Amino acid sequence: MFGLKTGAAVVCAGLMTVGCGGGGDEMAADAPASSEAAPPVESAPPAQRLGGGALTPVHEGTAGSPHVQVAWEVSGANISLTYGRPLLKGRVVGDDVEPLDGRVWRLGADEATILSTDRDLMMGSAHVPAGEYTLWTITNGDTTELIVSSETGQWGTDYNESNDLARAEMTVSTLDAPVDQLTLHLDESELRLEWGSMAAAVPIMVH
Repeated sequence: MFGLKTGAAVVCAGLMTVGCGGGGDEMAADAPASSEAAPPVESAPPAQRLGGGALTPVHEGTAGSPHVQVAWEVSGANISLTYGRPLLKGRVVGDDVEPLDGRVWRLGADEATILSTDRDLMMGSAHVPAGEYTLWTITNGDTTELIVSSETGQWGTDYNESNDLARAEMTVSTLDAPVDQLTLHLDESELRLEWGSMAAAVPIMVH
């Protein structure tokens, strides 16, 4: 009996290199590492930004003015603007393209521009409760006003003054470098439009 045990031990010792009594885990531990490098992990593409906010394309527009939704977080409020972005294509703001003196402008192209906010805002002297609105502007001589309308879903030429929630005067200035495509900006202190050589801004504050 002693001799049989010794022989079995010798046979097993000779077979250690093929895993005698070791099991699959020990074989895996002894296996050489793969020479192929793991494929690099692709990082997510950076989010598109416009006017300081996160950009989401909406549609191309009926006349080539792309529509976008831009979202900002301002002092704990989630605010978004959805609007069409026309290009000047050689036209001059105030002469042959809006904003034109004495005419209400949709503050964009195609559908009326939409403001959405989940917190009450002050826009200039105007109190704007949380909700969804459309934005317009009107210029009369040296004065430009932002119009906040309680009506939504309308085409951008279907302005109805009876649905005005409030109006707020905007500060108008001239840009050093003209902007060929309408851009709306929002930050902690103001809502601003840039279009051609024109910039117009209204103070904004979250309640």
